[in-house]
Amino acid sequence: MRIYYTLTTRDPVIVSQSAATTNNHECLDYIPGSAILGAVAAQLYSKGNDAENWRRFHSGQTRFSPCYPVVEGKLAFPTPASWHFQKGKKAVNADRYDVDVITNHACVTFERDHENYKSIQFKQCRDGYLSPEGGAASVKQSLTTKTALNPDTGSAKEGQLFSYAYIESDQTFAGWVDCDSADEQDLRAALEGTLRIGRSRNTEFGRVTITFLPETAALQPDRAEGNGYLTVWCLSDCELLDNNGMPTLSPEASLIHPSLRASLVADRTFVRSQQISRFNQKRKGLDGEQVLISKGSVLVYALEEAMTPAEISEVVHAIEQQGIGINRQQGLGWVYVNPDWSYQDVLQSERLFSSIEAPVATSKSALGVDSPLIRWVEEQLGQDHIHSTREETVKTLLGQICEGYLNARRYNHILISNEAGPSSTQWRRISERVRLAEGCWTEGIFDGEHAICKPGNDELGWGIQWQGTDKLLTFASLFKGISHPAGKAMDIATMRILLERLCRYDLSTWQGLKQMARVLDKELEDTTDE
Repeated sequence: MRIYYTLTTRDPVIVSQSAATTNNHECLDYIPGSAILGAVAAQLYSKGNDAENWRRFHSGQTRFSPCYPVVEGKLAFPTPASWHFQKGKKAVNADRYDVDVITNHACVTFERDHENYKSIQFKQCRDGYLSPEGGAASVKQSLTTKTALNPDTGSAKEGQLFSYAYIESDQTFAGWVDCDSADEQDLRAALEGTLRIGRSRNTEFGRVTITFLPETAALQPDRAEGNGYLTVWCLSDCELLDNNGMPTLSPEASLIHPSLRASLVADRTFVRSQQISRFNQKRKGLDGEQVLISKGSVLVYALEEAMTPAEISEVVHAIEQQGIGINRQQGLGWVYVNPDWSYQDVLQSERLFSSIEAPVATSKSALGVDSPLIRWVEEQLGQDHIHSTREETVKTLLGQICEGYLNARRYNHILISNEAGPSSTQWRRISERVRLAEGCWTEGIFDGEHAICKPGNDELGWGIQWQGTDKLLTFASLFKGISHPAGKAMDIATMRILLERLCRYDLSTWQGLKQMARVLDKELEDTTDE
């Protein structure tokens, strides 16, 4: 029986790539099955007898898959290592894999020596996640720095500074648990609701919410068979041992399934590997080192002619249901056999493989509550969004004004030692008028005999001219256009912020213009006197 679920990170989650004690801990970009196993075992291990605990957590009968990001309402899978793209180009454009530049080198019809590819230097797709329609998934990560505390004084320990990379909160992943029907009820009870996973769970990290998916979300591969080849796409890391009990990265067909009669096609196989040592919380130490075939690897086998279609179908079903290799209870060994893209040397974006339907729930429905606190938090988030949008608008307008100063100087050949454009004093007059405004802030600024922004009799200030797109512009017309988007006066809050920033520097001077440009991360070329 397979239980599908979505996992939403309510707090940042730290799942380090290595359990070693190092300064900078690199974070995985997914939730490993071992993390879910540990969270469930913490609740059930003490309640079960030896036989139940062996079946649930050690035998491999209960398997916890890794949780990968959800894209476009479906579970995304690791990008196949057999996908290559032309060096110098991008495999992902606008959050989608570019099928025009990607080729599948595991396909039996792909020919590297073809005249179309002889002059191309290919680069392998090595990371990221892929949706069935070709969408690219990205997992947001950040970095935090902490210090150890002295238990005697409560202050920071000398020289005990370390950093953690973490998966940011409010991201949705999906996974599954394969179990016996006898364990289903206990596992659902242990999984449902809020869990804490990863490192630093006693501080501000590790809280996740799990929501079960309906049975209709189940993965139902649809493939063509009988082309004489078997393509095994590793959806998770895989650990395989040869007949001598040694790790292998080029497994024979019998290690994939005892009934599989085939030979590994080396030039169509793309394997990446890693070595890890997992920390055993019970023993307070590291387990033995594991040599793994990394997720995304692609293994291609040439089938023997003696295998019938019925035998092939039976083997494929068994591989996908049971997985391959050992330590499958940790989330290892999950594979997909003969995905649709494996038959395509040049990719087609319509459908690359079948996946799990995993609709993303909103925060309120996931929590299941609507309280005054929730409403207050949502209100604050809305205010933060308005503030962020306003800041971006002000930064854009400042850039346009700086560009106007620069264009005016170039058009009129103004020396860098001379001033050009409205001075900081003139901007302050506008700022004072806006600050005291009770109704429309534009009164007395653009219209009237004594208007502040008046180009007449101010040839090097508001009246300085330069060539625009189709006509001559002045600073008076530039500022009026900026402050009246779509013909309507800008809201007074945004205008006050804009004028406050403008008054910090005297943009009429070359030095003030350069200082503002540095703040805006804009580059100005130095000019020289002629």
